Amino acid sequence: MKIGSELILAPPTSRPLARCDDHAGNGPQGPVGAAGPSVELRRDLALRPEDAASLETFIAARPELGVFLSSAWLSALFAEPPNGCEPALVLIREAGLLRAIAPVAIRHTLTHVHVGLLGGGGLGSDRIDLLAATGFEARAADTFLTWLHEAFGWRALILELRDAPTDSPLWGALHRAGLERRHSFALQPREVHTLPYLDLTGSWTSTIDVASRSPLGRSRERHRRWLERKGRVTIQKVEDLDDVMSGFEQLRQFLHQRWRRAGGSVLDDPRALRFHRCVLPLLARAGRLRMIRLLADARPIAIFYGLTNGGWWGYYLAGYDREWAGRIHLGQITLAAAIDLASQEGAREFDFLKGADRVKYRWPVRERSTLDADVYSERAGAQLKRATRASRDAVVALATSVRDLLPKRPVWVLFEPSLRPTFRRSPACTQRSSGRASGVSVMGRMPITHISEAYSSTTRGAIPI
Repeated sequence: MKIGSELILAPPTSRPLARCDDHAGNGPQGPVGAAGPSVELRRDLALRPEDAASLETFIAARPELGVFLSSAWLSALFAEPPNGCEPALVLIREAGLLRAIAPVAIRHTLTHVHVGLLGGGGLGSDRIDLLAATGFEARAADTFLTWLHEAFGWRALILELRDAPTDSPLWGALHRAGLERRHSFALQPREVHTLPYLDLTGSWTSTIDVASRSPLGRSRERHRRWLERKGRVTIQKVEDLDDVMSGFEQLRQFLHQRWRRAGGSVLDDPRALRFHRCVLPLLARAGRLRMIRLLADARPIAIFYGLTNGGWWGYYLAGYDREWAGRIHLGQITLAAAIDLASQEGAREFDFLKGADRVKYRWPVRERSTLDADVYSERAGAQLKRATRASRDAVVALATSVRDLLPKRPVWVLFEPSLRPTFRRSPACTQRSSGRASGVSVMGRMPITHISEAYSSTTRGAIPI
């Protein structure tokens, strides 16, 4: 879903720059005010014990986000950062206590500086945000923006927010910065992502029972019976580290076979493959990994790769042996097994994470959303980049408009009945109309509204039904 509107935030008033405190050779940083919160930029993850304990408290308060800011996940992101980016950790303190944390990726160009939240934009994390102590979210977001302005404002700054939750405190901080005329930014929203989730608390079992009696529920049970007729089905919880890595290789093969004709799966990307081989052992040791293997007569037929954090479960990747499964909807059965196991472990929520694939909506899910947006400072380099992107979007929109304005029916239908035979005999008109009737796009490209859907379904290796 594309969004094209812009929000122009008001210019700032003058404000003295804060003193910078350099820790371990880390770059621009410092307190935002004499008695206010202070900001530390770290190039590593060597947190003090009290900071690590505070981080675990933040993670427990927001489990659906916190798993992507856990030390295990961040360690792999620091080991495999985006190309050309320098990973860092922004720590916000007040009265000596850690109040908020944000992983960032910093990339310098000749004309401007890119700062993004590390892991977002299809680089590992399905949602990423500033993680703050309860009640400190708005103050931490204001501090983060002020630090960005003071640390990089002398250069052109582009803040790239990818997969940021719609309830992120950063959106409110950007709005307040404009209302209070503290910073000058142009905000360009770009795309919305849907993240369905299943609430496992309260009367969820009765809801599932009702859903199981629906046509979709009866279809799933029918396919489950077909599976049991093909062989003795076993569901294994994979916990041994060597077994985890073996299961991951099986998952990679399943996804490669599924998506090889559509550009490949996410695990065919070398950086993504290195990232997951790095993060899996760390997640397993931290108890944040949930991997399930389905076997039929000792043959592996499906792998579920999930994350957990307290009472939260997340479906990250899954794949199965399509050639063996045939017409059996093994993807649905795999997800059903994972949901059952999550319920048995006392999970309060099963999060299907990013993507609106049809298979996720075969359960009575609710939805969350994340938003992609670019925030531009008033400096020339940032505004030039903004204008370049706007021009590119305008060209695409113009091409789409031209295509939509062309007639959908044969040309002669537009004319009087007396003239239609003349045009019907025209070879050129006949050739053009037949091409359009066969579904050939005038511009020879995918409609803009479907580009993100195709990317999401192919790169993450979504389970087909």
